Amino acid sequence: MYSVTKNNYPTLKRGDRGEQVKELQRLLNPRMAGPDRIQVDGIFGDETEFAVQEVQYQFFLKQDGIANEHVWRCLYAKAPVVQPVIRVGSNSDLVKRVQEVMSEHGLYSGEINGVFDARLENNIKNFQRSRNLVADGVIGPKTWKALCDVATFVTVES
Repeated sequence: MYSVTKNNYPTLKRGDRGEQVKELQRLLNPRMAGPDRIQVDGIFGDETEFAVQEVQYQFFLKQDGIANEHVWRCLYAKAPVVQPVIRVGSNSDLVKRVQEVMSEHGLYSGEINGVFDARLENNIKNFQRSRNLVADGVIGPKTWKALCDVATFVTVES
């Protein structure tokens, strides 16, 4: 079955069944594009796993298809609530995911290398201006939310 984290968010994965899976499916559906919406049947199968991977992409989380505490918290908040503030000098896989998502949407034209450099900072500032956010070049909660809103599923990482 499933295991429950200390915050009572169940960790769900392929093969799980029950009311918690139905709740997960209900939370996933609003984030899915029309034909990708899933049946709320309480069965964590291929479609539910794909939907979890899609929202993991949208929330800048590791795409493993497992609905853990981070996935639940983001789904309830409708925002990537578990992400740190990142800025020039940051160097990580998370920065790389930001570069990839921005590049896929024509918002970044630099190298996808996981390095938060001046080019990415300028692109973040332009993005922030386009969303009427404070253009400080720092990715904090409001910028994470705005990035989440433009992210769409393209490919699953391994």
